[in-house]
Amino acid sequence: MRSLPFFVMPGIALAHLREELEIVEGDMRARLMVYRYGQRCGRALVESFGLSSGSLAEARSMIEPLWMEAGLSRMKIESMQESEMIVNLEESVEAKEGNTCDFARGYLSGIVSQLTGKRYEVDEVECTSTGYPACVMQAYEVIDNLRPVRHAEEESVRKYTLQNGYSYLIKEEIPDQAFDIFVDAVKHGVPCLCVTREYPEKVKERYDLKGVPFLWLSMDQEKNYSRDPSNIAMLYSDMKTFISENKNCTVLLTGLEYLVSQNGFQKVLKLLQHVNDKVAVTDSVLIASISPLTLPESELKMLEKEMRSF
Repeated sequence: MRSLPFFVMPGIALAHLREELEIVEGDMRARLMVYRYGQRCGRALVESFGLSSGSLAEARSMIEPLWMEAGLSRMKIESMQESEMIVNLEESVEAKEGNTCDFARGYLSGIVSQLTGKRYEVDEVECTSTGYPACVMQAYEVIDNLRPVRHAEEESVRKYTLQNGYSYLIKEEIPDQAFDIFVDAVKHGVPCLCVTREYPEKVKERYDLKGVPFLWLSMDQEKNYSRDPSNIAMLYSDMKTFISENKNCTVLLTGLEYLVSQNGFQKVLKLLQHVNDKVAVTDSVLIASISPLTLPESELKMLEKEMRSF
């Protein structure tokens, strides 16, 4: 019996969603957003059935029946190795008018990742919209850079006792206190994520944060932990995923003023409001540091209404 409601999106609705995203976000971002939405749908479907597997091979017998639930295409698994799978999709509802199957590959990624408990990404190697006889997907396991490494808890008393389920705003020119609180949480075995403008390798060395996952707010996209600061939707998706999968966690966000400079205040405020909601329902903690001299007093007041001042 399903524990969560689930519905299948009509193909025309998916096409309309893609079109509107392309207008608002541009082609590349629209593709990424449709892909990540597909990932969430795939994960939700597997979760609704309460299914899991110990390996990709064990998951094989479940993947095709689960795929049929969405009606995206007809699937055939062509080959499978220990951490890689090749899949053919025929009669794809997405592969029309030059569109690639971004929702479908995200959907496959979500299904396989949720079944195995590991992170699988999916590339479309061939697509019927570009003249191939079938759409060919390659699913492969990747290292999950958002998965925290558990550290042995220190027996000392916590230096800071923040109440779970709340977000805290720290106004400081340099985020020293914010990092002090964060390091205290790390040392006491709390799953932690650091979202920062500073280069992660330097931060790790300075505070001895080995094993802590980072998201780097940077235009340099060569690192797998880099996140385009102007892509608020992707940043929120990663933060939401971490908080949802690591309840009672602590998330540090520094560089708020940089996000504001790239996106405008209202978009960043909405980001914080959404993250704040996830923090509340998972009994987690968000620590956000900002230089008070970089924002007008009215905008600081709006942040203070959403978060507790520390």
